[in-house]
Amino acid sequence: MGEAAKITVTLEPRLEEYVRDEVARGAYKSSSDYIESVLRERYDDDRRVHELEDELQKGIDDLKAGQVVSLDEAFDSVYAELGLDKLRAR
Repeated sequence: MGEAAKITVTLEPRLEEYVRDEVARGAYKSSSDYIESVLRERYDDDRRVHELEDELQKGIDDLKAGQVVSLDEAFDSVYAELGLDKLRAR
């Protein structure tokens, strides 16, 4: 992680009060800690969404290229990868 940068954020009164309340109840050390925590969560969520979109695109590309397997083959592969016995039909 690089050196921290200082950014000034202006909040509307109800958000300012909310952040101050979170700090006052001890959930965070400071307003900066709270805002950084929220931004970090958002950043991580966005990164996961982009990774999922990339994986979905790979699947779409495989489908368009005719690189498909049957549903049974797909499940067999998942079971094998997880080291599980195939579910038995009832």
